[in-house]
Formats: sequence, structure tokens, C-alpha cells
Amino acid sequence: MRLEESLVREPGERPLPREMRVVAPRARGRPREEYRPRVRSTRDVERLRRHRVPAYLLTSEWVSAHGYPVRFRPWLAVPERLAGKVASDYRILPVRDAEALRDPGFVELLTLLLRFDPLAARVVAVRNRSKIDPHELYRRIRNEGLERAATKVRFQELAPALPRVGEPLPREELRWIERNNPPLEEAA
Repeated sequence: MRLEESLVREPGERPLPREMRVVAPRARGRPREEYRPRVRSTRDVERLRRHRVPAYLLTSEWVSAHGYPVRFRPWLAVPERLAGKVASDYRILPVRDAEALRDPGFVELLTLLLRFDPLAARVVAVRNRSKIDPHELYRRIRNEGLERAATKVRFQELAPALPRVGEPLPREELRWIERNNPPLEEAA
């Protein structure tokens, strides 16, 4: 047996647009309809957010705007408990702390990036060191269970209280990556 959460429309609340929702088959004896949102565009993500569903679309434009020119397919970050309930053309990035997605700041977005590209997260973090609150970075990494990925790219330099889990990459290798990936202004 497993516990599943779902999106349920409250009485009096406007439903998601018709093209965005898939109605799940109603279980016997269940009075409410369960919706599975269909997310295909940035506009759909904005609609979800207006309906108080914590979701965020992490794009390569955000990473490039913070000094690391890179291209990747967007990731749709949704709470872990809703990851299987969203039909999307984007890749899904499950997040443990749903509240962090309601109004994500720089540190939250940095931890999302740490999940799938730790080296890019390192370069963005080092180039934007002044935007990082070490206590908040520590809290976010611990809440998401990303200590191993953080240790790999030596995030302890940014948040000293982080525990070391596993072996970090050599410091010279990280410096080489930082030097050989010029900021956007220099790359143009």
C-alpha cells in the first residue's frame, strides 16, 4: 500500500483551463474529482502557480543570466508527492520541500541545479557568491538530501557547516572548470 497525494479543486474555486487538465478516473465512493495537470508551456506553469500549485520551470536562460552560458532542456520542479501526478512535456524534477517552490530565491534555484548538474551549480554559486546566504544554503541542501552532490563540488567552501559526504573533486579540477567556462559577456 502506498500513500498518494493529488490535486483536488476546492468548492467555489475556478478549475484549471480545460486544455490543461486530465480528470483521473473517480475511485468508488470518492465524492471529488481528481485532476492531473498537463503542462506543456511556460504559460501552463504560470497558470499552475496562479492556482497555488507550487511549480517552477528551471531554464537554461536563468543559468546563463547568472554567468554560466549553458543550454539544456527545461526542468519542471514540482513537489515530490505530485511528481507522478503531472503530465508534462518537460522533464520532472521532484523537490522535497514544496514551500521552497512557492517563491524560489537564488539559493533554491541553485539547489535545483545541484540535482542534475553539480558542476554548473558550483560555477554559478562561485560567480554569485554575494547572493548566497550560507545558512539558507545549508538548510536547503540538508532538506533536499543533496549532501553528496554538494561535497562532490566542494560547497563546504560556501556553507562551512555542511557535512562532507563522499569524496570531493580535486580543487585544481574545479578551478580549471571555472576558468575554462567564461562568463556570458566574455563568451559573446
